[in-house]
Amino acid sequence: MARRHRAALAAGSLLSIATLLPPVERLADQRLSLHMLEEMLLLAIVVPLLAYGVSPLLPGRLVCWLHPAAGIVALNVVLFGSQLPAVLDLATRDLAFREAAQVIFMMSAFLFWWPIVGGKGLSAIGKIGYLMVAGVPPTIPGITLALSHHLFYHAYRSIDDQQLAGLLLFGTAKFALVAGTFVILWRLLTPQPEPPHRDDRDAQPGDLPPTEPAWLHRLEDELPAEAGRPRLPAPIGR
Repeated sequence: MARRHRAALAAGSLLSIATLLPPVERLADQRLSLHMLEEMLLLAIVVPLLAYGVSPLLPGRLVCWLHPAAGIVALNVVLFGSQLPAVLDLATRDLAFREAAQVIFMMSAFLFWWPIVGGKGLSAIGKIGYLMVAGVPPTIPGITLALSHHLFYHAYRSIDDQQLAGLLLFGTAKFALVAGTFVILWRLLTPQPEPPHRDDRDAQPGDLPPTEPAWLHRLEDELPAEAGRPRLPAPIGR
């Protein structure tokens, strides 16, 4: 496991423990915006770090087995379901149900992020398209809560708090899209070491690819010598 994977796994583990501590849980039960902030931290930061950290430990066949559409469907089904009034009100009253709901939420988020950080199942352009498609459905409950003028939940009785929670949900979907796209483009545009050719014994393994096209260097070469034959004038058409 590389150092960056160990660092991501350690950071994700510490953040998940801090997010799921009982004092944080009790604080999140007081306001819907804090509850939404806790879920969005798990979705956009904690779970991606954990998925990236454990990616070298999981078999590569998991990338081929898991279709990218399954991650999008799993995340949006769980995300929509967790915002239902009956589900959210029950989670504030029943501790066991709330813990189970959080486990299911993190598992669906892991399935969503795995095609992005788990291997080479998708190309860079495919990953950007994957994020763009997945970022559309969460905006529906986010806009619904942000623009609502009546309360949906019995456990949370503040319309301003409910609208703020909707903005957090809407903003997190866009943040994940923009941040993920930026990271993918940055890795795509960063020059990678090119392995040497088999017949080129002078090349070094760490050489970088040329920054200029090959035809530009050929302009500096001398023109080939012409064959020793007399030049004849070109015939002029009648």
